[in-house]
Amino acid sequence: MKKKVERVAKLISHYGFCSRKEAENFIISGKVKINGEINKQFVFDSKKIKTIQINNKILLKPFFKVWVFNKPNGYICSNARQGNKKIIFDLFPKNFPRVVSAGRLDLNSEGLLLLSNNPEFTSYLENPKNKIQRKYNVKISGKITEDILVKTRKKMIIKDTIYQPIILKKITNKENNNFVEITLFEGKNREIREILNHFGLMVKKLKRLEFGPFKLGNLQIGDLIEIKKEVLEKKCKILGIRIENFKWDIQG
Repeated sequence: MKKKVERVAKLISHYGFCSRKEAENFIISGKVKINGEINKQFVFDSKKIKTIQINNKILLKPFFKVWVFNKPNGYICSNARQGNKKIIFDLFPKNFPRVVSAGRLDLNSEGLLLLSNNPEFTSYLENPKNKIQRKYNVKISGKITEDILVKTRKKMIIKDTIYQPIILKKITNKENNNFVEITLFEGKNREIREILNHFGLMVKKLKRLEFGPFKLGNLQIGDLIEIKKEVLEKKCKILGIRIENFKWDIQG
């Protein structure tokens, strides 16, 4: 059987027990056991792992869950504090499980944010190779010209960064302060802001409406809702993936 060598800290973080950095510290201090034996190795053949223990406590795979969150403006998508910036986790209930977001929204952006306790699922959504669309409503200072529409339908090189074509639709067509709908298939850091700024347009408000089959809908700002199991299964089917492809099972 072919080996599948993985970082132990990564596997531990996938259980939702702690961060990778914290897991590495547990490994160094000899508090991690694999299959009942103390493990101080940072990598291990995952196919041979039956149990992982920390401080003699067996880690159990959490149920595969996904939440939709309407992120407000003024919050960053991070578990860690960055100066005086507010983090989205300040808005969540106490004892909320450890989760990761799919496609972060920056400080001054708002709207749909997907959260999951399964990093493999969020990584799949973010992977550019899977070309999962993200749709945004954007308020801009300036006017979308026909030239901009044509150029954004092609591959762009901006500040030495390659951006794939985007779908840009005009909602209003005034001389200034317009609304546009933008669909991305890649989601690079600050992609919309960089592209529009390149064409002399300034983003005044940016709101994500959709991420693949997941939609913001009527979710109010700051609201957080767990997606029901049967709904999540249908969404995954639309994405062309099977729940069994991920290491964690959907349960109750």
